[in-house]
Amino acid sequence: MCLPPQSPELPTLPTSLNSETCVNKGLCPIKVDYSSRPRNIYYEVHGDLKASQKVVLIMGMNFTCSAWAAQVEHFSAKKDYAVLVFDNRGTGNSDAGPLEIYKSSEMAKDTLALLKWLGWEKDRSLHLFGVSLGGMIAQELCLLIPERFKSVTFISTRCGSEFDFPTKEALYTAFKTSSKMETGDRALDLFLKLLFPHQHFDETTEEGKLYKSRVRDQLRNCHQLPREQAPLGFLGHFHAAMMHHCSYDKLNKIASELSPAKTLVITGDTDELVLPKRSLELHQHLPGSELIVIKGAGHALSYQITEEFHQILDRVVEEGNAAFSKI
Repeated sequence: MCLPPQSPELPTLPTSLNSETCVNKGLCPIKVDYSSRPRNIYYEVHGDLKASQKVVLIMGMNFTCSAWAAQVEHFSAKKDYAVLVFDNRGTGNSDAGPLEIYKSSEMAKDTLALLKWLGWEKDRSLHLFGVSLGGMIAQELCLLIPERFKSVTFISTRCGSEFDFPTKEALYTAFKTSSKMETGDRALDLFLKLLFPHQHFDETTEEGKLYKSRVRDQLRNCHQLPREQAPLGFLGHFHAAMMHHCSYDKLNKIASELSPAKTLVITGDTDELVLPKRSLELHQHLPGSELIVIKGAGHALSYQITEEFHQILDRVVEEGNAAFSKI
């Protein structure tokens, strides 16, 4: 449930996204039953407020909405498009508290409240994209409002039927960065090792710059905000991702109630954070879904194969629209 709008100073909140395409931004105050204080969720809408094509992007664990920069630029440049991005609870400009255990199902309710706040409530009006933890939140959101979507894309994510213990490298990175033993570019380099296949960094961009340098610059923008991530937010995201579980019966229900919406599961075959076999499992138990496995790609598809990634997203939107133009 959302409270009435307030806080006229909201436009001053920082973002690394393009201010020229931003048409609405602020905080959605979400009522918390056991607290007198709401949880504020920061959001931005880019493109055309009156657009018929509405895109919702849900970011993954411990990253801000700025990590969607390329996708925001891509969609907001299109005629008749509006794209919504937001900081999940515990990241960026969104509140971490009040104190509670984070669950993907509860984070989906944050998203639902935000959609209500914006008035994005029309049936079959949204195209939903969720990456990693964001893909898990998307599953829970599909259980809440399946009738709202024309297409849903699950990116580098899992249904959580089996628990995969994090790799030593992932645990090392989590410990070093959360404890502030590694900060700045050294911390970013640890994340890069998890998000991308190592050979990718030896390649060069069109400008002759190493991919590692370019991606480091891009990811740095996701963290250059006035307030650091609270420990509650970091641990909350980790718990929500590790404990997420969407049963096969629930996946079947999602597929049935989304139909005839377009559904896609996409992964990289060298993803070390969410194993490709988990995305395959999600696809196998989501009847009617399409599966795309990108050869040589890691966890961060939107950064590693940006142009191809956008072509895929465009096709998903087109097929989602087409599915309902026939009805």
